[in-house]
Amino acid sequence: MKKLLMLVLMLGLFVSGCATTAKNAQTTSPQKVMSGDDGFTIWAYADRHYVTASEKMNKMFAEHNHLPYTKTILGAGPHGETVVFEVDKKDPAFVEGLIDQYNKIPFLLESRGDNYSVYKYNGRIYVIGNPQTRDFFVQHQHLPYTKTVLGAGPNAETVIFEADKKDPEFAENLIGIFKG
Repeated sequence: MKKLLMLVLMLGLFVSGCATTAKNAQTTSPQKVMSGDDGFTIWAYADRHYVTASEKMNKMFAEHNHLPYTKTILGAGPHGETVVFEVDKKDPAFVEGLIDQYNKIPFLLESRGDNYSVYKYNGRIYVIGNPQTRDFFVQHQHLPYTKTVLGAGPNAETVIFEADKKDPEFAENLIGIFKG
């Protein structure tokens, strides 16, 4: 009898904890992370990113916090967020285009002044130690000189460090800061 009572009590605590968590997650409203002229919008909501690309879906999501048809990719966000993409049932290539567009955005993960920036771009991590190079990377998504370390990221991502051919220790210093 005691075991049954304990099981019911634990189940009650678990269910009430889940209900409280779900309620708290829905109390905040979606926030725009990024918005483009073509309607492409990234929303942050309930520890997820939602990606929309039509005015109708942008309005619907802002009002109702919901999209009718979606494709979800777990852990695809810059900080490991789940990313939910709008789907157009009549155009199967639509969602693939949204995924490609999302992956081509350099997301800033960490910054320590002008001399240290970490970006996630296209599934890789880029570590930059020069403000001019950082600005070039944000605009063109390319670094001219690099040192690449496979699997060095927190989730085994490839990490690409800025290198300076005039200073052989530059990349090593960035690696030390990144690992430290």
